[in-house]
Amino acid sequence: MEKIMALQCNSTSPSTQLWPTTTSTAYTYSLSCSNSISFRYPRRINLSFRTRDNLVNLSKANFWEDPDDGSDSEDDDENVIEEEDMDAESSSEYEAEDKATNGLSTNNIEEEFVKEVEQLLSPEEREILYRNQTPELDKISTAKWNPLHTFALAGQIRFMDRLLEEGLDIDVVDREGQTALHHACFGKKEAVISHLLRRGADPKVTDMDGVTPLHYAVQAGAMQTVKMLIKYKVDVNVADNEGWTPLHVAMQSRNRDTAKILLVNGADKYRKNKDGKIPLDISLCYGKDFKSYDLAKLVKLVPANRDL
Repeated sequence: MEKIMALQCNSTSPSTQLWPTTTSTAYTYSLSCSNSISFRYPRRINLSFRTRDNLVNLSKANFWEDPDDGSDSEDDDENVIEEEDMDAESSSEYEAEDKATNGLSTNNIEEEFVKEVEQLLSPEEREILYRNQTPELDKISTAKWNPLHTFALAGQIRFMDRLLEEGLDIDVVDREGQTALHHACFGKKEAVISHLLRRGADPKVTDMDGVTPLHYAVQAGAMQTVKMLIKYKVDVNVADNEGWTPLHVAMQSRNRDTAKILLVNGADKYRKNKDGKIPLDISLCYGKDFKSYDLAKLVKLVPANRDL
């Protein structure tokens, strides 16, 4: 049922009365069914109702309106109409400016921009700019910092493609032996990973430590990337130089979802690393907490029960 509170002006009724400090006019009220109570007053007032059992107080903090400037509601409506007219005029002005701007060709705008920037450069800086019509990779790369890797981790696919179009090897490595795909995987850049794989990046490549993109995707908890790499036929049991498989890494990160994906797709839960530990040992070494029990159940029952 809905409750509605209606206010009626009655200067003689003693049943309800506004506070004397606000006004001497008294009000009566009646209650019927409503879920919400709404009021509209032209002025900010402290409105209180005294009843036999309780006090209903409607203060100005609860009902805030701008102070009345003496104008009635008709004037307010006129002001609203005037403001709408002003907005329409402003919109027309902006449209006119846009049309004027569109009248200039894109080439003219670019030329003006180029001239403006060139005036800011020193003669030596302008010489470098003019000399390099295409990226000079040897001057913007080091053994540690490769621009393709930087763009991959930053998600800058357009700039990656430009470098690849200039002939840069998509599997170029840094001094750690990592490729752009490695960087994208531990950065969880799924759009970049998908783009690199479509352009021919090697999903099975290993770095200096024998770590594959799948290892890094598992470490980062990038479940969709793990699924994507598996679709590209990577070895889920590939081990790094220390004998750690992606499942070992999943147990270390305590990521149940990633571990389940690996197990369902053939990960060997009995494969030992160079320390002689199987993946379950890694999880149990964390001690007696719920996650240890949860992962232990997962390893014991999957893939026998793939509905877990």
